[in-house]
Amino acid sequence: MISIFSKTDEMLRDEFYRLSTREDVAKILEIEEKSLRYFLYAKKPDNMYTTFKIAKKSGGTREISAPAKELKAIQRKLAYILNLVYRVKPSVYGFFHERNIKDNASKHTRRKVILNIDLKDFFSQIHFGRVRGMLMNKPYGIGQEAATVIAQLACYKGILPQGAPSSPVLTNMICSPLDTQLTNLAKKHGLVYTRYADDITFSTFNPVFPKDIIERDLSSIIIGQELDAILKKNSFSVNPKKIFLNNNKVRQEVTGLVVNKFPNIKREYIKSIRAILHNCFKNGVYETAIDYVARGFCKNKDIEENIDNIEYRDIIILWFKSVLKGKINYIKEIRGSDDYTFLQYADQLNRLFGEEIFNVEKHNEFFNKIAYNVVILENRNKLVQGSGFFLKDVGLVTGYHVTEDRGFFMVTTYKGENIGIVSKEMNEIISDKNIDYAIYNLNNSSMEGLELGDSNEIEIGDKVTVVGYPDYIEGDTPYVHTCEVTSKTKYLGECLYTVSARIIHGASGGAVLNKDNKVIGIIKAGVVSYEEKEDVGKHGFVPIHIALKHWMSQQENQKINTEG
Repeated sequence: MISIFSKTDEMLRDEFYRLSTREDVAKILEIEEKSLRYFLYAKKPDNMYTTFKIAKKSGGTREISAPAKELKAIQRKLAYILNLVYRVKPSVYGFFHERNIKDNASKHTRRKVILNIDLKDFFSQIHFGRVRGMLMNKPYGIGQEAATVIAQLACYKGILPQGAPSSPVLTNMICSPLDTQLTNLAKKHGLVYTRYADDITFSTFNPVFPKDIIERDLSSIIIGQELDAILKKNSFSVNPKKIFLNNNKVRQEVTGLVVNKFPNIKREYIKSIRAILHNCFKNGVYETAIDYVARGFCKNKDIEENIDNIEYRDIIILWFKSVLKGKINYIKEIRGSDDYTFLQYADQLNRLFGEEIFNVEKHNEFFNKIAYNVVILENRNKLVQGSGFFLKDVGLVTGYHVTEDRGFFMVTTYKGENIGIVSKEMNEIISDKNIDYAIYNLNNSSMEGLELGDSNEIEIGDKVTVVGYPDYIEGDTPYVHTCEVTSKTKYLGECLYTVSARIIHGASGGAVLNKDNKVIGIIKAGVVSYEEKEDVGKHGFVPIHIALKHWMSQQENQKINTEG
C-alpha cells in the first residue's frame, strides 16, 4: 500500500487504538472536524451514492453503490488505516493486496473432494450495528463516538455498500472470528479451509467429507450441524443454490479457477477471448464493443448509457481496449508471462490497436526460433496435409499416418518458404506404423532444429505446448496452444498422453513442447474438423523417446546384421 498520509504507518496504528471522539477521527483522517461534521450531518453519506446493477457471471444482477468523489476519498483513507490494524488470517485470500485468487486456489489442488459454499447476502448482512460493535470490542476497543462516526462513513442505508473502498477490509475484520472458528473446524477434521470474500472452500485428501461439515442425500446437499452452528453464531447463512461438492473425477473449481491438477483458467474463458478478438478483427472494435454491451457484460454505467451515441465512439473504443487488456492480463496473472496463450493474445491485441500494449518479445522469439521449425507437409495431388518438425541432430519428424500414402510431400514454413520434398522411397530414414512416427532426411535444409527434451518424466498435470497446422490454408500461422497433460493411455497399442487442448486434423505430426520449449512428443490424435464435439477422439501425443528408442534399436539391429 502506498501511504496517503503525512504520518508513518506506526503512528497511524498507535493513533487508531486511541480513537475516542469525532475530533479524533477527523484528526487521524487528516481532515478538518467541521468538514467531517458537514459530511455526516449536512450532506449525509446516505445522499452521496450512485446505485446501479451489473450482470453476474452466474446470472442475475449485483447492486453496486458507488460513493461520490469526496466521500470516496475519505473512505480510501479509512481503508488504509483499517488495513494497518487488521491482522490478516492465514485462511483469508480476498481483499488483501499480497494474496489473490490463484493463491487461494493453490491451497486446494489435487484434492479428492472440494466443497464450495457462498455466504448469502454477504455485504448486506454486515450492517451499521455490527461495524460499530466490532470496532468497540476487542481487539480494537476504540471509543463509542469514534466507532459510530466510522460506521456512518462506511455504511449506506445501514449496511456496507459494494463499491465503497472501505467495505472490503471491514468485511474481513467482521469475519475474523468466523475465520478462526472455521479454521479450527477444518483442522479438527483434517481439512483445508480458505475464504475469498463470500466464497468459502473446504477440501480434503479423503474420499468423503465428515457429516459435521456436509451431508448428501439423493436429492440435495445439506450443511452439517457443526458448520451450520458456526455460521449462525457469526450471523451468516449459506446460499442454498451455491453449494458445490465435487470429487476429482469431474472438474473442480475454486474462485473461478480449475484446480484438479494446478490452478488454471477455465477453457471457456480462453474461448471467449479468442472469439472477441476474432470479431474485433472481422467486424471492428467499435461494433464488437456494442455487441459486448448488448450481451450484458458491461460494468461501466456511463458506457452502457451512451453505447448508441456515435459521439462516444472513441471513448467506447478506449474503454473496450482496457477491457480486453484486463482479460488478457488475467491470463498472464494466472499462467505467467511465459505462457504462450497469453503471449499469443497479447500479440493480437497489439496488432489490433497498432501499439505495444504488452511486451511480446517472447512471442516473437517463439515464432523465430520454435514455430519456424514446425512445418506444413502437403501432398497436393491427393489433398493430404499434416505437420512435422525439425529435431536437432535427427531430421524432419512427423507422424507415420501423415505420409503413409507414399506420395511426394512438399515441406514449407508458415512464411511460405519451400524447404524441400519428402517421400518414403526417396528420403525416409525410419518409420513405424504402431508408434506412428517417421523421420526424413533433408540434407539441403538449413533448419537448425528444435532441442530434444526429456519425455521419460512426463506427469499428469504437466504444462505442455502443442504446435501444428490444423486444417491448414495458405497464409496460416501455426496453431499454438498451452495446455496440460490429462492422462496416460494407449492408442493402437502404443503409449499416448492425452491433453486438454483441442487437436484438429492437420496438426498430426506436429511438435509437443515442455515448459523449456524442448520437444517431448509428436502430435498423434484428435478430431477431423472444428465442427466435431470436443469429447470425440483422443487429443494426444506420442512421447518422443519411444520413437527415438525404436530408431536406435533398429540401427543396432542393422549394425549386428552387417557385422554378422
